[in-house]
Amino acid sequence: MIKKRSLLIGASGLIGGKILKILNAQNENIILFSRHSINLESNNIKEYLVDFNNLEKIKDVPQIDHVYISLGTRLEVSELLYIKKKDRKEFSRVDLDLVLNSAKKAFSLGARSIAIVSAIGANSLSKNLYLKTKGILEEEIKKIGYEKVVIAQPGHLLGARPEEKLRIEITIMEFITKILEPLMIGPIKPFRSIEATNVADTMVRSIQDGVNGVFTLRFDDFNKD
Repeated sequence: MIKKRSLLIGASGLIGGKILKILNAQNENIILFSRHSINLESNNIKEYLVDFNNLEKIKDVPQIDHVYISLGTRLEVSELLYIKKKDRKEFSRVDLDLVLNSAKKAFSLGARSIAIVSAIGANSLSKNLYLKTKGILEEEIKKIGYEKVVIAQPGHLLGARPEEKLRIEITIMEFITKILEPLMIGPIKPFRSIEATNVADTMVRSIQDGVNGVFTLRFDDFNKD
C-alpha cells in the first residue's frame, strides 16, 4: 500500500507542531515548508526552507495528497478585539495572503484535501478585523478547487506554545474563562477554550476519513472520542 504524503505549513506553531507529531507517529510521508529549520530527525520528514513571499520559486517537491496549514500572526489578547492601524497591513499579509498563497501552491503540487486553522466567529462581514480576515480566508480557500476542505474554528487554544515566554495576560484570561466555562452554553459554547492537541487530532482524523466536502470543526467536534 502506497503511503499518503502530507504537506505541513506552520509546524513550529502550537497546532502545527502537534499535527507533525501525529503524522510522524503514523509513519506518514511528511513534507515541511518552513522559514527556519525545525531540526527533527525522522526518515518520514523532508523539510524545505522557503520564502513564503516567493512560493513560486520552490522546485523539485514531490506530489502531495493532503496539506495542513497552521500559519498566523501571534497576537496579544487585546488585538483580537482591535488591531492598530499600523499593524493591519502586516496582519493581513500573513493571515490572509500567505495562507491563501500556500494553499494555492499546495494545490498546484497535487493536494486535493486541505485543513486550515481559522477561528470561532470567523465572518467575512464582521466589523472585527481579525474575524473578518479569517472569514474572507475561509471563503477564498473554498474557491481554489479542493475536493475536501476542513476548517478548524477553535476558541482560545490551551497548550504550551513553542519558544514563547509566559504571558501573564494569557494566564489571567485562561483562569477567568475556566471559571466562566460552565456558563458558556448554547450559542456561546463554541467559544470555550480548547486543548490544541484535540484540535490537531480532529483535523488529522477529518482529513483521513475519506469523505469529500467542506467541513467546519468547532468545540463539540474537538471533544468527540
